[in-house]
Amino acid sequence: MGPDTASDRERADGGMRLLRSAAFAGVCTAVSASAHAAASGTGLPWWTLAAGWAGTLCLAAPLAGRERSRPAIIAMLLCGQMVLHAVFCAGQQRAMRDAPAMPGHHGAGVELMPGPDMFALHLAAAFLLGWVLHRGERAAWRMVRLSRRTAGALAGPLAALLTALFARLPLLRLLDARVMARRRTEDETGRGETPLLDHAVVRRGPPVPAMA
Repeated sequence: MGPDTASDRERADGGMRLLRSAAFAGVCTAVSASAHAAASGTGLPWWTLAAGWAGTLCLAAPLAGRERSRPAIIAMLLCGQMVLHAVFCAGQQRAMRDAPAMPGHHGAGVELMPGPDMFALHLAAAFLLGWVLHRGERAAWRMVRLSRRTAGALAGPLAALLTALFARLPLLRLLDARVMARRRTEDETGRGETPLLDHAVVRRGPPVPAMA
């Protein structure tokens, strides 16, 4: 895809690589199919879109591991559109062979190399789309670098906090055991009830009548 704009340390993982490849293949296939249909005046079979997307995905996946420059993205888009043009032409040829012959449509879409009008559309689409994708590329990698820096900055304090919490767990368990033992002792001795004064007299039953 051309020279890199990021350092060798900045690489995408498997999930990000697949996501970037799928997005690139989808955009490239959609724009190429629109330009091809507009220039040829003929519809495209649905299977050519699926085959073109899958092929572009396989070609872009090995190159999606690093950030790419704008010229590299435009070059990749242009190469992908040329390959997709051949796939679309082959699909149109097969569709024409399978369909009944119609006057005025013989030979449409049989050129594997694009004509001047179609090549101009592909080239304009590659430049415009390359500019848009490059801005998205820069924004995506900026978010990746920011998330990595944030994670690195929070890793130390979070690890220290977890270490301190785990270090205090035995002390907390000891304190909890002492509190539970004290509560059991209070329940057994009745110290949890309201205490009485030492000189208090406890009378039970009705009062005894005075002797006459």
